[in-house]
Amino acid sequence: MPAPATSHRRRRRWPYVLILLLAAAAGTHAAVLYWMSGQIQAGLEAWAAQRRAQGWVVEYDAPERGGWPWLASLRLPDLRLASGGVGWQAESVTLSISPREWDRLRWVAEGAQQLALDGPPMPLRTASLGGDLMLNGAAPPATGGVEARLAELDTPLGTFLLPTGQFGFEALPGQPLNVSARLQGLTMPASLLPSSPSFGPRIDNLTLDAALSGPLSMPGPLPRRAMQWRDAGGKLEIRGLTLRWGPAAAAAAATVQLDDSLQPFGAGTVRLANPGATLEALTADGAIPARTASTIRRILPLLTRLDPGGGSPVIELPVAVQDRTLTLARFPVLQLQAVEWR
Repeated sequence: MPAPATSHRRRRRWPYVLILLLAAAAGTHAAVLYWMSGQIQAGLEAWAAQRRAQGWVVEYDAPERGGWPWLASLRLPDLRLASGGVGWQAESVTLSISPREWDRLRWVAEGAQQLALDGPPMPLRTASLGGDLMLNGAAPPATGGVEARLAELDTPLGTFLLPTGQFGFEALPGQPLNVSARLQGLTMPASLLPSSPSFGPRIDNLTLDAALSGPLSMPGPLPRRAMQWRDAGGKLEIRGLTLRWGPAAAAAAATVQLDDSLQPFGAGTVRLANPGATLEALTADGAIPARTASTIRRILPLLTRLDPGGGSPVIELPVAVQDRTLTLARFPVLQLQAVEWR
């Protein structure tokens, strides 16, 4: 007869057993997340030590662990990064990893930010700014990306506006550094283009796919690093560059290096849709001298063909940069400012 009583007691124990199991699972889960946040901090400190050895400035206040119950996170108050005249500051940056994606580190910037480009810090405001880094054991992140939304940068020239921007990189051992970018609706200050009413301050779309070869982590001042990069055969291969700006719709590819004066030189091709409209706009804005424009008008019909895909007129021409002069089909188009390495 005791069997029913024993069975009843066992049934009453099950809720307690279940609660204990859930509590143990929750405790294990919390311990795992806490351990993961510690791993994030250890990886950050190792990365910061490597960057500081290369001359970077890497500063942040005491890290704060968090993210439970869904993430392992590490918040870095007052983060500051700087190297070679380029610097970025953020009120806080949070690094996080999800247990479902152990190999993906997510970072998000919050609060006030500043950006320095070889000068005093400039205020940077964003609706969101963050990205991902793909982790590979003890090695530094080799692949990652950045996404910005509703970014505003106040500069001495005026305010730059960027509704949407995506940037990516891939740095595999022994391979060139692959970079990509896509900017939509970039609006530049009117003071930067006072004589270009035909194009206006807004670039509708700009994309870039490029590879940077040569040694990139050399110590020392920037001019010496640029010289060593040049002497080691460093080059920038622009595999694809597209631009939609005012009347211009262009695509280009080129290879660029540094000359003896550490100025860019290189050659490639540019493909331009509706070249006649672009020529008239550049001439009206004074970017192309009237005499040069007259010569181009005479030969343009001989070089223009119809695009099989859209039926619009297109032209493909060689483009080159040498002695700080940009030439298109051997005609000088633009005099470039000297690059100052500091």
